[in-house]
Amino acid sequence: MFKFKHGADGYQQVPASPGDYGIEGFTKRTGYAFQCYCPEKQYHQDELYENQRDKINKDLGKLKKNTVELQKILGDTKISTWCFVTPEINRNKLLSYAQTKQVEVRAWGLPHLDKNFTILLHDHEFYVQEFNTLRISAGLPPCLGSPTESLPKVNTSLEPFDENLARKCSLRMPGKPARQVESLVALTTKSFLDHDTYFQSLYDRSPQTYVNVARIVNAFELEVQEWGLTSDATPEQLTELVKNRLMDFLVTDRNLNIDKSTASEVVRRTIARWLAICELDFNE
Repeated sequence: MFKFKHGADGYQQVPASPGDYGIEGFTKRTGYAFQCYCPEKQYHQDELYENQRDKINKDLGKLKKNTVELQKILGDTKISTWCFVTPEINRNKLLSYAQTKQVEVRAWGLPHLDKNFTILLHDHEFYVQEFNTLRISAGLPPCLGSPTESLPKVNTSLEPFDENLARKCSLRMPGKPARQVESLVALTTKSFLDHDTYFQSLYDRSPQTYVNVARIVNAFELEVQEWGLTSDATPEQLTELVKNRLMDFLVTDRNLNIDKSTASEVVRRTIARWLAICELDFNE
């Protein structure tokens, strides 16, 4: 993406071997340098700020620590603007911190940094056009929107999920032997308790996929609550309707691009959550 966006400015990538020296790459003609940070997981907002702050501090320190190596790489180019690129910026105090560090770095008086050295913070929206152009050229759907959608954590919920699941599984299987009902309760409980682990893993593998899944599930949840209040279907018929509709939404969404196997994993855990904490309920 940097090559595509800044190629005309003489963009040069800095391979991370034996080290990136605090920059992913730089432009020969304009003196812009770029450093990326992608969170390792979906942090709480305060944790995200702290990790971004620490990353900025660490990588700016590399500009000083690696002065000799950077001069060899940069040649006669001086870094005038250091861009910190990260998917999301949610605290304005990160801007304040960047200004503080900017003053500090200027005071170092390093030979490879411009006297008016500037720090900029870029979130993903600075590069949406380039990302989408590259995705479309690769035959992939574009990515739209901001990565702000998330799914609720459920493993620490105080909801009486065991009572909810026992009641609802019984309603789904009227007249069935207790052993079969207990088996369905056990399977649904397993999917419910695995909810947080699975979606955290999905976020770790592909934040954009997670965001799009969360967007669809959160929007669909409102319909589920309404169906539970108005539907004349039996509990099992309503559960199957919700499963099938959600599966269809996931596999046909133009921005998501996941296969049926992954969609099935999402649906199974989402339905279990809805049954456990009452987004999906039945008229008795």
